[in-house]
Amino acid sequence: MKFVLFHPHLDVKGGSERLTKILYEGLKELGHEALLVSFRADPDWFEDVIEIGDPEDLRPLVAKEAPDYVFLGISETHYAALLKGMAKIAMYVHFPLEEEVEEENLGDYERRGRFLFTSLDELALVDRLFVNSRRTAMAVKLVWGRDAVVAHPPLEPWFLGDGVKVKEPPPPHIICTGRFTPLKRQDFLIFIMEFLRKDVPEARLTLAGFPDPRHRAYLEEIKGLAKRVGGVEIVESPSDQELFDLYGTARVYAHPRIGEHFGISPCEAMARGIPVVMRGPTGLSDVTERFIAKSDWEFVEQVGRLLTMSDGDWLALSEEFHRKVQGLTPRNFAFAIVGGLK
Repeated sequence: MKFVLFHPHLDVKGGSERLTKILYEGLKELGHEALLVSFRADPDWFEDVIEIGDPEDLRPLVAKEAPDYVFLGISETHYAALLKGMAKIAMYVHFPLEEEVEEENLGDYERRGRFLFTSLDELALVDRLFVNSRRTAMAVKLVWGRDAVVAHPPLEPWFLGDGVKVKEPPPPHIICTGRFTPLKRQDFLIFIMEFLRKDVPEARLTLAGFPDPRHRAYLEEIKGLAKRVGGVEIVESPSDQELFDLYGTARVYAHPRIGEHFGISPCEAMARGIPVVMRGPTGLSDVTERFIAKSDWEFVEQVGRLLTMSDGDWLALSEEFHRKVQGLTPRNFAFAIVGGLK
C-alpha cells in the first residue's frame, strides 16, 4: 500500500509527532511506500519530510502521488474536507478535543496549521479512525458517535530488546518526562516534594522534557518553583540517549496527569524497568492496573511507598513493569494500523 502521512507541526517534540515518526518508519519496514508531509519539522527527529507552505498545497501533492490512504497524524477534519474525493482518509485521534488550548495560546495553534474545530460533516469523510486507548475510544464514541480501532502507541526501538532494563535499584529519585504544559502537572510534583522528604530526606526530582512554544509561561513558572523548593533538576530538550539514561537514575516514574489518554513516556520508563505511579483515570490502564491512584493523596502515598520499598520487592516489581510493555513495538503498531484499514 502507498501512504501519505500528514502532521501539521513536526517541529514540536510531543507524543503525536513521535507516533507519526514511528509509524512512518514502521510502514516502510513492512514494505509499504510512505511519504511524510508537514508544514515544518525538527531535523533531530525527521530527516526526509516533504515540507509544504499552505494547507492547499496538500491537494496537488496527493493528486500527484495517488496514495491508497492519506493518514492524518492528528485529529483535524479540515484536512479530510480539503482532500474530499481524492483519497481514502485515516485519522489517528489522541483525544476528540484539544485540551491544552487556551484563549491566550489559540493563535499559536492556528499558526501551526491547527483548525481545532471538528465538523461532523467533515468527520464523515474520514474512512477509518484509530485511537490510542480504550478510554479514548469511549470518548470518541460518546462525543462523535463513531467506532474506532485501538492501536496503542509504540516505543522507539532502543527501548526494546536486551540490556534495556536496569539491573540494580536506583537511589530514591523521582522522574517525570514530557512536554512542559499545565495538564502534565509538573508543578504538582514539585509541590509534593516537601511531603515526601519527611520520610525520605534524600528524595530528588528530575523533570525532563521539551519546551512547548504554546506554553512558555508555564515552563518559566516551573523553573521558579524548582529554585524555591530545591532538589529539583530540570532538563530541557534532552537527546534520546540522555532521556534513556535519565530513566535509569530514578526509582519511580511519577505521572500526575489526570485523564491521560495513553502516555508513551511512562511506557518508556516501564521498558527500563522503572515502576510507574499514575493518577487515574488513565488510558494507561490498558497496559497495567498497578499503582493507579484515585486521588492526589493516594498518588503521594504510592510514590512514597516505592521510594521506601525493599530492594528485593522493587526488583520484582521492576520485572513486572518491564514485561508489560514488550508488545509496544513499531512493527506491531504498523501491523495494527494496516490491519485496521482492511
